[in-house]
Amino acid sequence: MSSLLELYQETIVEHSQSPRRFGRLESPTCSAKGNNPLCGDKIELDVLLNENQIQDVRCTTSGCAISTAAASIMAEEIFGKTVSQALVTVEKFIEALKTGDDKFDDSSNLKVFCNVSKFPTRVKCAILPWQTLKKVLEKHWQSN
Repeated sequence: MSSLLELYQETIVEHSQSPRRFGRLESPTCSAKGNNPLCGDKIELDVLLNENQIQDVRCTTSGCAISTAAASIMAEEIFGKTVSQALVTVEKFIEALKTGDDKFDDSSNLKVFCNVSKFPTRVKCAILPWQTLKKVLEKHWQSN
């Protein structure tokens, strides 16, 4: 089990040092900012939709390694999904981190965050990108 935990920690470090889908989109369909004033984490999220599908997603972050890694893995995870699929994934991720109930299969990149639930102050760091995504998708969805 400790080797699995080490792998998860390595994945978080890798994504925090070399975040995927990092940057801004030139012409996003929708954008949002997220902020955790307690620890200073910030995210700017751009989403490009083609009808109901996430065609591209980019984010910039500043803050801790967990927040940056969560944004990177989130962006990879939702790329190509429909809005409704992405929102289901958001709810599943947030619920898993808040309750500590591992809801991810072993092949999921999201599984690397399961141990974060043991550190309540870090849960907010991991959830920030996901809450920002939920906000931007729901806002866009309601306006159309």
